[in-house]
Amino acid sequence: MAGKLITERTGVSGDVSYLVRIREAGVAVSKTFKLKKEAEKFIREVKSKIDRGESVDITKIKKMTLAQIFDEYLKHNTVSEGKKYDIERLKLEIGKVPLSNFKAGTFELYLKTKLEQIIPDQAKKKKAHPLYKGHQVVDEKTGELKKKTYSQSTVRKYYYSIKTALMWHAKHHDYTFDRKPFDDNPPPKAWEPRDRILEAGELDRLLDATNKMYVKQEEWKCFIYWQYYSCMRAGESLLLKWNEIHLDEENPHYSYIFVPKENTKIADKKNAEDRKVPLRPEFYDFIKNRLMKLKKDDQQLVFGDYWKSSSVLGSRFRVICKNAKVENFKIHDLRHSAVSWYFINTSLTDIEISKISGHIELSTLKRYATLRHSDIGTKLWANAK
Repeated sequence: MAGKLITERTGVSGDVSYLVRIREAGVAVSKTFKLKKEAEKFIREVKSKIDRGESVDITKIKKMTLAQIFDEYLKHNTVSEGKKYDIERLKLEIGKVPLSNFKAGTFELYLKTKLEQIIPDQAKKKKAHPLYKGHQVVDEKTGELKKKTYSQSTVRKYYYSIKTALMWHAKHHDYTFDRKPFDDNPPPKAWEPRDRILEAGELDRLLDATNKMYVKQEEWKCFIYWQYYSCMRAGESLLLKWNEIHLDEENPHYSYIFVPKENTKIADKKNAEDRKVPLRPEFYDFIKNRLMKLKKDDQQLVFGDYWKSSSVLGSRFRVICKNAKVENFKIHDLRHSAVSWYFINTSLTDIEISKISGHIELSTLKRYATLRHSDIGTKLWANAK
């Protein structure tokens, strides 16, 4: 059947080419090839698309630029402001590339270049912000400031913005989505594991630095202690209600914090569940003798009325870290410190610790356990004569 659809043609110079004409089921396409096997392959692909009910004539679509596809995607879909910003940025960077040129090799080069690209400073920045060092980080080898490059998590967002837009466009225009650029290039990591925990004296410096805050000084002290003791995610703490704190004064070891599954970051995971966080003695005493003094009659949330979101909380915590002269420390690192405490100071099993921290995968839990060599050495020599 394929032979009937192919016309062999000889040019003036003697070159042979093969013209394919397909007229079937309302489809009319034609294309010329230098090799007969390429012509036969094209026929098989077209017939397969006809059988699946897919669009065949995508020559015009292949000529469309990525910017045109991105614009069409934004026009027909409701997206968040953050994703819209990412797509607008992609239009500037790769918008002129035709869809036909978006191949696995070019996509690989884009991802590699993006990961090595230095983050540019603001074009119209009036003055430097005291909490931000112009996208600079401390070089671990030299100890000097160096320009930051785009993180894997940022490039991962661009990766999926491109993929989502192209998949939607293929479905919208009824043609086969080319998976090869994405199959050949796995997405960058969603996050880079951190191993930063509190060093000697840093907790006291953070607590002292809260005295320089204009408001919520005691609330900040309580929140820092809470994160240091509880192993909870900051988002979970902001959603915590007073009636989810259960103190048993007769049997303190039965006391616990109830964390509903829907309040967790992993609520949609298969093994996610509600959890009851037991309290170590210091945590129990802190809640009973200090935190409870913050409770107001009409207040439901323990911390959520003070900070509306994790981003607001994080930006204010950067002020505290700056005043405390604590470098490269994020509020989530208090959770790292709390988890590590259980590995260092208790004989609890990994599963038991995971019930406190809320980790589903034990491999992730172990990454949270940053153990100092000095702590391990102290335990080894604890019973030495």
